[in-house]
Amino acid sequence: MNKAIFSLLLLLLCFKSFADTFLGHCRNREPDLLVQGQNCKGPVPEMIEIALKRLGHTVVWSEVPWKRSIETAKKGMVDILPRHSMNEERKEFLHAITYGYKVRKIFYMISPKKDIYINELEDLVPYTVGMLRGSFYSENFAKASHLTKESFGSNDQMIRLLESGRLDVAITSSAHELEKFIDLKGIKQAAYSDSFFNSRNISIPAKSAMVKHFAAFRHEVEKVIHTGEINDIFKRYNIPPPTQKTNLY
Repeated sequence: MNKAIFSLLLLLLCFKSFADTFLGHCRNREPDLLVQGQNCKGPVPEMIEIALKRLGHTVVWSEVPWKRSIETAKKGMVDILPRHSMNEERKEFLHAITYGYKVRKIFYMISPKKDIYINELEDLVPYTVGMLRGSFYSENFAKASHLTKESFGSNDQMIRLLESGRLDVAITSSAHELEKFIDLKGIKQAAYSDSFFNSRNISIPAKSAMVKHFAAFRHEVEKVIHTGEINDIFKRYNIPPPTQKTNLY
């Protein structure tokens, strides 16, 4: 075996020895994320897979509800969390890469069985507001500790309770399956709403064994963003790419 071939084989073996398999959590948040069997489809998981592949790593996806993903991330038992918002609490245990921003508009959907008028946040005080367990909607809602909030495992559960009148109001947004609420017969949308520029993030938990690759992974994701490759990825799915910070104002 000549020296050139031997050197190449040695290099490949060394490269492979540094390769790692990341555990990623996926959930249905169409169109950005879609669980398909053992795969996670959409522009965000594709961006993750591209960045990891360029570093010589791979990712194995599992379908996990968001609340469980967050709790698992605190313990470092998951390596990649795609497409999520950030708040002060999450900053404590997640190393995040912001890949763009979107306007998030928050809506309050009123039960067809209730005669309720919501023109400002304070009008919610007498009522119970349903929300998805572990989800972040807006800073205004998160800081409204004086409101009566009840957490649920799914929007379908909240919708059934709204329909029967056992829940007064539910909070939702375009990032939380708003279309399901709109389809509910007799649903009433409150006059009050909230909107803000919401960051979109990919994270590696601080306690994950894969956090050692965070700097290199962030560099690859940022290259995807800065070269404009992110726009091509989103366009392949017929989805408008997220706004970048330089284009917010």
